[in-house]
Amino acid sequence: MIDAPLCKIDGVNCPDGSAYYFPLDNENKLRVAFWNLDSNKGTIILQSGRTEFIEKYYEVVCEFIERDFSVAMMDWRGQGLSTRKASNKKIGHIDKFETYDLDFIKVINECFALKCPQPFIGFGHSMGGCLMTSYFISSENILSKCILCAPMVSVRANAVSRRMVSLLGIFENFGLSEFPMQKPSWDEDSGWQEESFLENALTTDEERFSRTFKFLSQFPDLGIRGITIGWLKHALKRTNDFKSMDWSSAINKPLLLLDATNDKLVNSSLNKELLGQSDLTTIVSLESQHEIMMEKDEIRKKAWEAIDQFLSS
Repeated sequence: MIDAPLCKIDGVNCPDGSAYYFPLDNENKLRVAFWNLDSNKGTIILQSGRTEFIEKYYEVVCEFIERDFSVAMMDWRGQGLSTRKASNKKIGHIDKFETYDLDFIKVINECFALKCPQPFIGFGHSMGGCLMTSYFISSENILSKCILCAPMVSVRANAVSRRMVSLLGIFENFGLSEFPMQKPSWDEDSGWQEESFLENALTTDEERFSRTFKFLSQFPDLGIRGITIGWLKHALKRTNDFKSMDWSSAINKPLLLLDATNDKLVNSSLNKELLGQSDLTTIVSLESQHEIMMEKDEIRKKAWEAIDQFLSS
């Protein structure tokens, strides 16, 4: 594998690790990263959400290293420094969620499993939580446990929105799956446009919110914003499929759900209703917005208490 960068900015603890480009085929590659591979406790396979990138999770990586775990991450196809196939490289797009699934399986089997100490424990946030869930309940799963952080097992979308997306999804038949439902906040002259903290639905911690933009302003290639019709259509399809599942039989290994009660992006109540069908699921509700691990210290402290108890049980 070819070496890949891990970007660093002043004022942020950037843990020493290694990163590579993992080839999927002749045209596509994923950036993967590793820390503390000498651990004898196992590996946290840490997967981020939509629009996110490895560097955003440095603080969380450091905290798992302090607990003597190895950590492995990758940028999902279409974001971070992994290959982007959309004609507009600044917008979030995927042809179908099964592409994410196959990428994840390939990376785990042909990369993480060869380099990292076992046991493997999954940690997925938001879209990463959605895809981690799909993997965790699949026949391919080699994770011993899984932590889901405000996972996109459900989304907040009313009937009108779902109907509109379904109708616009017809555009896919005409090769218009990349049509933007929401345009990226990018200016050709000044780069990424800073978003308002007061209007954000992700965190109540202004410093951690600003930290993400600092990475984007110094390393604009890390960023994507906005979503396409194709991405949204397939996100709704995946979460609709989750609604009809028998979770009591689908989950057969320990699962921790970190639930954000003030989440405006995923449906907290539905997440608990679905994943709570299994006796193997532990649910911890936190008075948090969507990005629990980017929240204020008092919220993160409670999250880490739940994680530590789950990992030691």
